[in-house]
Amino acid sequence: MRETSRTWKRLGLQLGILAGAGLALVGGLEPSHAAPVCVEEGQCTFVKPVFLIALDYSTAMNEMFDADETRWQRAVAAVQAIVDGDNGYIQGNSMLALMRFGHDPDADQPGTTIAGDASGLVDGQKVDVPWYDALDPEKAYFQCNGEAIKTTLAAVPPPLAGAPTGIGAWTAGALARAEALFATAQADHPSEVGPFVRVPALIVITQGEWTDAENTQVLQPPAADPAPVALDMWNNKAIPTYVLSVGDAAGTAEANELAVAGGTGQAVVESSLIGEALKAEIQDIINLIDPPICTPAWPRVMFILDGSSSMLNVMGDSVHGAMGQTRWDLLRTGGIDLALQTGTPLLNGSPLEMWTLVGAAVFGDDSPAEQKLLVDYAPCRSGVLHWALNPQTSCEAPGCVDPWDGPPITWTFKTDEVEFPGPTTPVQSHVPRCELDAQKPDACTGSGAFVHLGLELVQGHLAEAKAACMAVDAPIPCTAETKFYNVLIMDGTYDSDDAAVQASLEQMVTDGVRTYVVGLGELAESQEAVEQLTMMAVWGSGGSLDFFPAGDSQVELQAALAAIFEHMFEEVTQMEIDPCCEGFLCGLDGGDEVGEPDPLPDPSDSEGSSSTTGDEPGTTGAPATSTTTTDGSTTSASSTTDGSTATATSGATTGSPTTDAPTTAAPTTDAPTTGAPTTGGQPGTSAPGESGDEPTGTDTDGGAPGGDGQAGCGCTSGAEGEGTLASLVGLGLLGMGRRRRRA
Repeated sequence: MRETSRTWKRLGLQLGILAGAGLALVGGLEPSHAAPVCVEEGQCTFVKPVFLIALDYSTAMNEMFDADETRWQRAVAAVQAIVDGDNGYIQGNSMLALMRFGHDPDADQPGTTIAGDASGLVDGQKVDVPWYDALDPEKAYFQCNGEAIKTTLAAVPPPLAGAPTGIGAWTAGALARAEALFATAQADHPSEVGPFVRVPALIVITQGEWTDAENTQVLQPPAADPAPVALDMWNNKAIPTYVLSVGDAAGTAEANELAVAGGTGQAVVESSLIGEALKAEIQDIINLIDPPICTPAWPRVMFILDGSSSMLNVMGDSVHGAMGQTRWDLLRTGGIDLALQTGTPLLNGSPLEMWTLVGAAVFGDDSPAEQKLLVDYAPCRSGVLHWALNPQTSCEAPGCVDPWDGPPITWTFKTDEVEFPGPTTPVQSHVPRCELDAQKPDACTGSGAFVHLGLELVQGHLAEAKAACMAVDAPIPCTAETKFYNVLIMDGTYDSDDAAVQASLEQMVTDGVRTYVVGLGELAESQEAVEQLTMMAVWGSGGSLDFFPAGDSQVELQAALAAIFEHMFEEVTQMEIDPCCEGFLCGLDGGDEVGEPDPLPDPSDSEGSSSTTGDEPGTTGAPATSTTTTDGSTTSASSTTDGSTATATSGATTGSPTTDAPTTAAPTTDAPTTGAPTTGGQPGTSAPGESGDEPTGTDTDGGAPGGDGQAGCGCTSGAEGEGTLASLVGLGLLGMGRRRRRA
């Protein structure tokens, strides 16, 4: 029975564990140089399918495949490639078993062996690596059997030590045994029904030319043809048969007939295509999962930023600051961006931006008014905020050459829909005005601190944002219980009337939105500033909080933000949350949320181009579709001017968190490349596991595979450090409830 809630701290720990077990999907099925990743089944994983590899062990496999290897060597290499490909993707996300087949010298007598064979074939088959130990009372599946399969095959000699004849290829008998094994596995696990039933698939690797049961005829009699058995398995049991041919043209023709009957279209000769088809099978299972609804539990945080010109000045507001010395720079490089990306003990070391939807607004002067929404609520916005607040982003000749050179500077604000696509476009850049004032010739001036205009902007946007995320089709949904917060950052006194500031803050408290107040820098330490900051903190918290002093350093600002988030999450963590929820996966190239990885990219997709920037995005100008604005003139309804009123962008976001089901980029059943086997539609009316003539065969080859099945998986912790997103790809396969949609 599934839990209905889980603490956030536990979820943070879960994410850390899952990150270590992420799958590095890097395309193709090249052999892995590291031990394969083992993703063990649990409450929040999908139900792994059961795959059985049926390997032709006839002496026809001793013939040369090409000038360098025999058919047997080719087949063994194919199995190894299936196991190792994509750092063990298939063996880590399915239950694998291995069976070899030859012929039965006496089909009427059970227990017969083949003269000269010491590999263990009995009655024509040998299950070398089972899915589970048949003698185990729990019938627990062996996780990650791939290493055991490789170890077993390495110890198996070529058929009859390379003899040209002596073992036939009773393929029909192998398929009948496979069908019996699937049925037995289902019967041994009675709880695996309905949404928890395991999807089966058979992989036959053969030279193609089959024999009768006792190896007296080749491709005769018709009753020994394996194709009708494969057809019955596909139509009545929904068990597809994938076929890899290692034979000549005649053998491949027979293999094709088997694949057609088994519902996979045609046989293939490249192991990579079998791998792609099996990955498609796994992806189809993942696509049937109903994901948990997680985002209503994620808090929404709006940063309301002081955009007064004093943010660009130092030394008591008397002179403009050099690069990296201003409070505006501190917000960008040592403030919000860093706070969101830093791991926190609140979530067992996970960054806050993985569990928080963040937006940002700015206020400044009132004539013309400067308040505007820079970024709407969305996941993974730290990189976006870094770009939006960067003075170099808004510095464009002739109005600006050096954004830290002092007044006068005319900023060119940008709306970027190329570098930061996703949930919240457009993203608007902003910097306080830096005009020349004869009374303060060395300082930036022009932008006041009319904080009530920023508060009123956010207050109005809250209603729109809540309505959007509570809509039935909202991509990032919320509920009436979802927590919304504001973090107001001021660098001193405001120019607004107290009554206007109080009215907006108290109304948002009434609406369930608390505003935390931060006093930033030396100007916030004056008596008047402290009085105003204290009043705003009281009005914004219903009288329960004081403001948070942040000083003029990164350490002090981070301490203030950490204290705010700690207080915030004490409340957030009281919300119930699905135990299978995970945080967002945030990218490393600009802060966008990362969608679900696609292990099977559509080969028809052309390779897109992407632009790269240095540490300071915007120094090379805006991307082609960005809209820009210069001081004093408005170029479009979506762009802003230095000193004009901006229209806030609102409405529902357009992206979805990674905790949801695989996105539309996920492969469909047609994903394998041309020439790969496909399922080609639904089988007959029977669903997997429906009644029919139940096979009576059982697997007597019990015992741990390869000597120690459960130790056979070369489990690793994935990539080390923060260097690669590829090591987190497996999260897309893990972070979902085990709830399969019914057709």
